[in-house]
Order: sequence, then C-alpha cells, then structure tokens
Amino acid sequence: MIRLEPLMPLWASIPLFGLLLIACVTLLVLRPRQRVAWLRRALMVMLLLVVALRPVTPLEGEQTQRMNANVFFVVDRTGSMNAEDYAEGRPRMEGVKADMDRIMGMTEGARYGIIAFDSTATEQLPLTTDAGAARAWIDTLTTEPTAYSQGSNVDRPLNSLLTALSETRQQDPDSHILVYFLSDGENTDERESESFGQANPMVDGGAVLGYGTAEGGPMKARGGENDGEYIPDGDGGQGISSIDQAQLEKIAADLGVPYLHRTDPEAPIEGTMEGITLRPVPMESSRSVASFEDWYWIAAIPLAALFIWELGEMTYRLPRRLDRYDISGAQR
Repeated sequence: MIRLEPLMPLWASIPLFGLLLIACVTLLVLRPRQRVAWLRRALMVMLLLVVALRPVTPLEGEQTQRMNANVFFVVDRTGSMNAEDYAEGRPRMEGVKADMDRIMGMTEGARYGIIAFDSTATEQLPLTTDAGAARAWIDTLTTEPTAYSQGSNVDRPLNSLLTALSETRQQDPDSHILVYFLSDGENTDERESESFGQANPMVDGGAVLGYGTAEGGPMKARGGENDGEYIPDGDGGQGISSIDQAQLEKIAADLGVPYLHRTDPEAPIEGTMEGITLRPVPMESSRSVASFEDWYWIAAIPLAALFIWELGEMTYRLPRRLDRYDISGAQR
C-alpha cells in the first residue's frame, strides 16, 4: 500500500504549492499567447508536489536487537596502504575494506566505532548501531592525499583508542569490547612506537590484521598533479613499501589479541572472538527499523525533462548581442 513520507511538513508544502498552482492557472487564462509555457509550468508545480510528498511503499519492518558487543576498527590510512602487494598485486586498502565488511558480518547487531590514522588520528565514527553508516564509511575509504603526508607511526591512534575504550567500558560495562587494528605496521617518522599495553585490560577480543609482503610493493600517489602515478624513492627509483610484521605482532601481544597476516580476502578471520558469545541485550534496547521503497522518482523524471525544456525556452529568449552588421544597418 502506498503512503506518504513528506520531505517537508504538509502545513508548509500544501499552501506553497497551492499558491504556485493557482498563479500558473491564472496566468494560463490571462495570457493565451503563452498558454503552452504556463501549462508546462503548472505541470512542473504538480510534479514537484508529488516529489515533496514522497510516495513510498513500506517494506516489512525488520526488528533488530543490539548485541552485547562494541567493535572498534582502528584503520591505517597512510599512503603505504596503497602499496600493490595484496592478493596478487592489488592495493592493501582493498584487503582492509574486505576484512572490515567480513568482521561486520561476524558481529551483526553490535555497535561500531571507527578510528582512522594517517598524519593525524581522528574518530571517524562514534559508536553506533547504524551498520549502514559504518558500511558507507568503508565504501568511501581511501588513503590520505600524498601531499599531506608528514610521516607515520602506528601508535598515532593510541590516545584516541584509549579514550574511546575507557568511555565505553564505563557506559556499557556488560558488553564485550573488540578491537580490530588494520595496518601494514610501517613507521616512517623514525620514532619508536609506544606500547598499546594500556588498552589490554579493556579489550576482550579482536585482532591485529596485517597487509603487505616482506618484498613490498609500489605505491600510487593520491591527489594533486601526480595523482595515479607511482611514488619514487629518494634516489629517483620506484618507491617500495614493505609490511613490518614484527611491529604488528608487538601490537597484538600488547592488546592480547591474535595477529593475522592477510593475503586473501576470502581467507577466514579465525580466533578473533575466542571465548566470546554474542547475546542480545535486554529487550528494551531493541528497535524496529523502518524501510521504504521510494516512488517519487517516477515524477522526478518528467519534471527534469520539463525543466530542461523551460531552461531552453529561457535561453532562447535572452537578448542577443548585435554584431557590427546589425549596428551599421540600424544607423543607415
């Protein structure tokens, strides 16, 4: 059954479009020479009203329930994640996206939070039950622009992670905390990384996932005039980035979670939830997710065609600049 989900309040849209339609009909009668133009405009108003009213067909509501897990993704966005040594020459970032999606499938119903780091560390997504928002972030995930790179260190997100874990443990003490650290482990700022051991007591599961190979791979620049070109090294040759598995294994040991070297998007992510059983939280936390199939696009297509027609008519009626021949003829 079709119903309306208005894009603006009915008390505003009905008077507004009503006045516009009355004006078009009035001018249609008063200006017979412009009848086609005002008929077109009246039709545009009616179609726009349909779009504003947003007719939809409700889909069957899906009852979802929050599970007793808070999942934190700590994601490396440094330029080296563009290195092409993952799964037969693909960029490492493709592996990150595939694994994040796989983990979300394993923890369906959990809350998700995302912390990303490159030249800085930022909380990209506060803890939320909105899995769609997390997947939208994953779909648009890229590395930082090459020109903005100022050296990297895997401990850059440590303070942000500690803050998020501490707040979550206080606010939701009965739920598990899972941390997934996705990186190639490469440091380029010549500084020794701080220990993640402070986070260990607050972490119940997760994993450190490593991307890349010891042989390394070339990286393409992102953004700027060299976008898409391979990054050179200091000697003018092709720059190569290699995974630092020792660094990643140390982070895993500090957090008390397993380390997995990821080389295949289809490979299972095992052992990351050992001893953890996800259960629904109390029923009062359940929610019903409303979803609809939109039909306003049916009116939007002819509306766009009429708008193009109107724009063409307006352009044709614009005053044209007289050329020299016209000017000289007018002066005779």
